[in-house]
Amino acid sequence: MKTAISLWGFLGLAAAVLPEWNSFPGHSPAIENRSLDEIYAAAKREHGSLVVLWGGDDVSQGQSTIDAWKARFPEIELNLTVDVSKYHDSRVNRQFQRTGSAGADIAVLQTLHDYPRWKKEGRLYPYKPAHWEDIWSTIRDPDAAFVPYFIFNFGSLVYNPNLLKKSNVPSTWKEFTRPEWKNKLVLTYPNDDDAVLYLFSIIINQYGWEWFDTLLQQNVKWVRGTGEPAAEIERNNSTRSLSFTTSVGGNLDSIDPKDPIMYWPQTGAIFASTPRPESAKLFMSWLLSDEHQKTFNGSYLVRKDLSSTAGKIWDHPSSSLTQFSTFMENREIVEWWKLQFETFIGTAQGDIDLLQEGK
Repeated sequence: MKTAISLWGFLGLAAAVLPEWNSFPGHSPAIENRSLDEIYAAAKREHGSLVVLWGGDDVSQGQSTIDAWKARFPEIELNLTVDVSKYHDSRVNRQFQRTGSAGADIAVLQTLHDYPRWKKEGRLYPYKPAHWEDIWSTIRDPDAAFVPYFIFNFGSLVYNPNLLKKSNVPSTWKEFTRPEWKNKLVLTYPNDDDAVLYLFSIIINQYGWEWFDTLLQQNVKWVRGTGEPAAEIERNNSTRSLSFTTSVGGNLDSIDPKDPIMYWPQTGAIFASTPRPESAKLFMSWLLSDEHQKTFNGSYLVRKDLSSTAGKIWDHPSSSLTQFSTFMENREIVEWWKLQFETFIGTAQGDIDLLQEGK
């Protein structure tokens, strides 16, 4: 009887014929010593749009980057597509399998487990952008295959100040189980977003599954996407006033709880198959440049030299910046946690708004 080659068997065969990591162009590259304008001059000799895959769940999350790029480098078209990181990586993996190419020049994603594997497979183009030495060494790849650009978090308590006083917002995760929060919470499905999943694992490791049992009695509104909780809280006549799986919206406030929350370095890399290496290098160096990093005013930064807040990330009562990456690389553990929540609240229901817009 004939049997089909399994996907894992196919991938194993494919990996066997890929070049070794150290044979790739740019292995152990020198740190970029050109200015942005000098790289721009070289990039203008290339053809086609620079294609960037940008992790997120709302189209608007990429607009500021697109606008800033267009203003700074008007002669290089940027095709930056926002979509959920796990969907971007799925398409890239499929494209690799079919053609040996990523179908994009750069990926900046939340799925941190992708980068070590893509590196091992020889899929990434090593590059040390300017300011390489200013990045925390524990969150950058030692061989320059990938590098962090932003520090994101989940766990900040985002609330509607028109409905809640700051003094009434919970200060610990345990307080979310109090009766007054029934019908008030809107949260992202933890089994639909690995960063939210990791945050829930932190909380349950601290307070036990009894905490989650009690949380379920609060009639939580579960939604897809990490932008949707803020949108729900901001809606007129919404009874939902509090979340910890979202970012601050236009009319919302936030505070950090006393308990640990989670931070991670959103990470980017150039694909080795890029036909536009100079344009890709320009984008990577620009993301780490003074002019771009300083737009994150008041935020924790991946560059330890720029801000007084940058060094404090290591002292924050949160999970270590490296723990989420470790969690993500152990896919067996990730799937175990996903199934735990799925047996409680079911599969994620509803659409992410971004997908409704055809992304």
